[in-house]
Amino acid sequence: MVMVTYAAIIYFYFIPSEFSFPDKTIPLRILGLLFSSTVVIPMITLLVLLKVGNIKTIQIEEQKERNWPILLAAIIYLGAFYILQNRVVPVFIQLFLLGAIVGILLSLLINIKWKISLHMIGIGGLCGGILSIFILQQGENPLILAGLFFLSGLLGTARLYLNAHTPAQIFFGFLAGFSIEFFLLFMMLH
Repeated sequence: MVMVTYAAIIYFYFIPSEFSFPDKTIPLRILGLLFSSTVVIPMITLLVLLKVGNIKTIQIEEQKERNWPILLAAIIYLGAFYILQNRVVPVFIQLFLLGAIVGILLSLLINIKWKISLHMIGIGGLCGGILSIFILQQGENPLILAGLFFLSGLLGTARLYLNAHTPAQIFFGFLAGFSIEFFLLFMMLH
């Protein structure tokens, strides 16, 4: 859930950009909007689903329990995307959010037959999105990318250690998220 906010933080504060704001508080307001709509509201939704008994735990470990939370997350993210269309927001952030929506919807389709790692879709998307913007803007700080890929490895290892997923679910989750964000951003911004 936090990957869209992380992408915006990296974009605003760690990647040189020609995008400038007339008011220096605008990035903070965008971050607040992203965090509330892609983290806080989905988390409240999960708590409501837990309270009414649609899910057993907040981790949503069972495949059959994941459909409603994933669908509701997609709807919430679509609402956030719609709101951002009427604001001064860099195209990168809008497209990254759109890629997150595509990733969520893809995970919903996959979840019908197979459990894929939502964590890895998220971190894979973050890696793919940041890599695409680095390539397009000739980013000069490879430590950000190295750190993201290292964190991806740690997250995948943790999911395996917790027996939350199989190696295939981890790998294909990362690959799906990475591919969606990388190709969407690269094609739309190129």
